[in-house]
Amino acid sequence: MRYLSLLFFGAFSAQATVYKCETNGGVEFSQFPCATDAEAVDMRPVGTALSGTPGEFRQQVDAVKRKSRFVEFQIAKLEQEKEQLLEELKAEQYKLRRSFPRAEEVTAIAQKIERTEQRYAERISTEKATLRGLQAQVVTLERQYAKAAN
Repeated sequence: MRYLSLLFFGAFSAQATVYKCETNGGVEFSQFPCATDAEAVDMRPVGTALSGTPGEFRQQVDAVKRKSRFVEFQIAKLEQEKEQLLEELKAEQYKLRRSFPRAEEVTAIAQKIERTEQRYAERISTEKATLRGLQAQVVTLERQYAKAAN
């Protein structure tokens, strides 16, 4: 099974060019040029081995950097959501303490605050790991390009 997937991905990367044509008001993709104005589209996955022009390399690096910026945005959004939710829970906890609550009510809200912090910490940690992977991918691409340029 492992060898079959390697063959599949090897075949996919070898046959990476697809042609895009606009015909009859629609977009059509083919492995052969379908019209005289067919546009060659590189369908290699981002971060694959480099071959081609510096422009193609730049496109790959830019695509990975765009993904990185999106992940950074997601991290900031999660941190903002976490802070807002924790502020609401702490305000609720403050109001509850002022109304002479039962001990289990105070414990329940403290546990809710703790679970919220843990849940967001896990999600943020996952996104940060994704970001580190993307940043490593940019470094790898730049090294591959430097080797190919020499």
